[in-house]
Amino acid sequence: MKNEKLLDAIGSIDDDLIYHAINDVKVQKRRVPLRWATAAACLCLIAAATFSVSIRHTPADDPYANLDDGNSFPDGDPNGYDPSSTVRPTDSSEILEQDTSPVYYSSLMLPEGKLNEDLLGFSASSTMDIKAFDESMLSQDHCCMIVEGTIVNLYAKHYSYDIYSDKFEEKGILHAKTDTVVYEVAVEKTWYGEDVSGKTILVEDTSYFTEPILAVKAGMRYVLPLYDCGDSIWTLGHEYAGGDITRETRYSTLYPHHPQIAVTEDGSYLIPKDWTTLTAVNARDVIMDTLDGEYSYYQDKMCLVDAGTFANQMSVLVANIR
Repeated sequence: MKNEKLLDAIGSIDDDLIYHAINDVKVQKRRVPLRWATAAACLCLIAAATFSVSIRHTPADDPYANLDDGNSFPDGDPNGYDPSSTVRPTDSSEILEQDTSPVYYSSLMLPEGKLNEDLLGFSASSTMDIKAFDESMLSQDHCCMIVEGTIVNLYAKHYSYDIYSDKFEEKGILHAKTDTVVYEVAVEKTWYGEDVSGKTILVEDTSYFTEPILAVKAGMRYVLPLYDCGDSIWTLGHEYAGGDITRETRYSTLYPHHPQIAVTEDGSYLIPKDWTTLTAVNARDVIMDTLDGEYSYYQDKMCLVDAGTFANQMSVLVANIR
């Protein structure tokens, strides 16, 4: 072949053929069967759709959303709730929706208290002006403490003393007597005032609520609002002439003329309804079925409050004591 024709032949060779010849590249074309190509396309579509759904449903505050490749989920469900755990997720409906249906007094889990029979005939003087209880008394009568504890003993104390009086003769002497009831209280919790938790204190009243079912009993646990009434049993205006007037204790219950707040064995609170703050939430009416049809002023005036609600409402009450 002449040189001119050889050059023309070389010049007409495709550039790609020259490139692969120089670089010793072997080009192999493989045919993919149509059915495998279709399957691969479907898998790609499924993967893309799954990724899209995952992005849309990942909460912004999901602690697992940004885990690195080297991290793993903690023990339990990757959504954050471990079914084996004793701690349940907070559900506000469980807190707000309490059973407020009536409950029978006979069904309450009350400790077996012991009533002091000698105190049943004990009552306040008929000359006393007794007004109905109101929570405002906590401020007006200077409540100094609210304690919760078990009555370990209760007994009567009798005082005899003399006073000067002009009733029968000038500077005449009258003999006087005063009876009190004394409670020994093993304090387990102080809700308000000086903390006396873990101590046994004495509380002395000049009146005793004598309805047997609701009277204060040894062996039972109560919440008692107290005030400091001083060292002397004698509070009237006559001049002291001699005798025993020194109290067993300075503490007295704020209002001894109605049932005190009793605590059940399962931690609920049996409360007179005139404690309006303490009975404002989740209170259950108590049906006094143990009265056997006898009329009692308190047969429709008692209610039951669970421990959590009581603690919350007591904090509200205490905050308003002035």
